[in-house]
Parts: sequence; structure tokens; C-alpha cells
Amino acid sequence: MAVAAAAAAAAGNVWEYSIRELVNKRIVTFRHLRNAMAQPLGLGGEAPGESLKVMKRRAYFNALFFDADDLQGMFGSVRLRKRSRAYFMLGASLGPILAIPNPSDYVKALGILIGEYDTYMAESGSKTKKRNFFRKSKGSEEHGALAQGGYEAGNFSYLDTHMPPFDLDFLQVFDTFCQITVIMYTKLADSLAAMPITQGVFDSIGKIDSRFKKVICVVTKELDELVKSSITKELRLVDPLDMASPENDLNTDWETSSVYK
Repeated sequence: MAVAAAAAAAAGNVWEYSIRELVNKRIVTFRHLRNAMAQPLGLGGEAPGESLKVMKRRAYFNALFFDADDLQGMFGSVRLRKRSRAYFMLGASLGPILAIPNPSDYVKALGILIGEYDTYMAESGSKTKKRNFFRKSKGSEEHGALAQGGYEAGNFSYLDTHMPPFDLDFLQVFDTFCQITVIMYTKLADSLAAMPITQGVFDSIGKIDSRFKKVICVVTKELDELVKSSITKELRLVDPLDMASPENDLNTDWETSSVYK
């Protein structure tokens, strides 16, 4: 019995250490993405440079400051309309869950939310009639701490599929999504100290994290393309004649093609 208990305790320590490393990594990553994709100008009404006092922009991997026009071009609201709505939906659904005080219930709720989100996106994201953001859903089921906040979940326990009746700006949505995701992971880190870390908890957190890791992979892939494009433009400036060439194509893969014709 003593040996088994010691083994279980040792395994729990290893799982907790792994989870904490993972959580810290995600917090750093989402903060970095938010800072790297921050808009240099405010939404309106601010004096030039005033918005920089709110959040300092940082170079992507300490190598490149993204141009605002390039960011808007890569993450256009029209092209990414579906993804903007998906991130808005997931981020909005995280809000009420953050109010759950019990650590075990909090982790469980996150797992259920991610499962519902994946189901919605895979099976009914493009077919189900989307509910208007300003209308209450009928026949909603209330659950635990969410009910205390008057949250109506509709067909899901935790996923809120209400949508605003207007197009969303992807960069604004992603900025807020990063903020609430950092809060989510921070509370997850705090929860580890108040609950036993078992194999089930370890696996559950891993499944939750896999969804947010996919978000990181998708966005960083596009940012990497933006970096390539920016570097290509800079390299082309070395040869002005090449820039003036009618055959010049800024979309040429700089890794496989020469900038000189």
C-alpha cells in the first residue's frame, strides 16, 4: 500500500510539472502573439501614439515588426469571417466558465466546452441556423455556476453560439481571444495547486490544450508567410532594377527562387 501510494504521488508530481510547463508555455505564446499583432493605431479618438501606452508592440520572435497594412491584408475580416466568428464564440463561452470556483469543476467544464465546440464546428457549424446575438434562446438549460450568472446555454451546456449581427474584425477578435485565453490558462495553473493531479486530469487538460494549440499553429503559419513576404520585399530593395522588372513577382518563394532574374 505504501509503495503504491508513493508511486501514485510521484506520478502526480510528474504530471503536475508537465502541465505547469505546458501552461506557462501557452501563456507566453498567446501574450507574444497578441503583442506582435497589436495595431499601432487606436480604433479612433486617440492621439497619435496614445494606444501604444496601453500595450507595447513587440517584434515577432524579436525579429520583425509587422506593418499594420500587411496585417490587415493577411488577416482580412472578409476572408476570415468564419474564423473570426469561431474565435468570438469560443472566447465568449470561456467567460462564464472562469467564474466557476471549484478547480475540478472548472477543468471539467473546460473539457465539456471544447468537446461541444469541436462538435459544433465539425457537424453543424456551417449548417445550423445561427442565433441572433440580441435574442435569447428558448428552452435553454442552465448549469451550475453558469445559471447563477443568468447564462443561457441553448443547445449546449457551455458553448454560447450567439453571434453579433455584423461582421467582426479578426485582429480585434483575436486580440481579445488572446487576453481571455491567458486568463484561462492562468486560472488553470492556479487550479493545479488545489486539486489532485491524476492520469484523468492530465489527459483532460491535454485535450483542452490541443484545441488552443491548433489556434496557435494556424495563426503562426500565416504570420510566417507574412514574415517571408516582408523579407522578400526588403531583399528586392537591394536591386532597384529588379523591382522595376515587369516579371517581378513579390509572391515568389524566397527560399527556392532567386530575387535576381
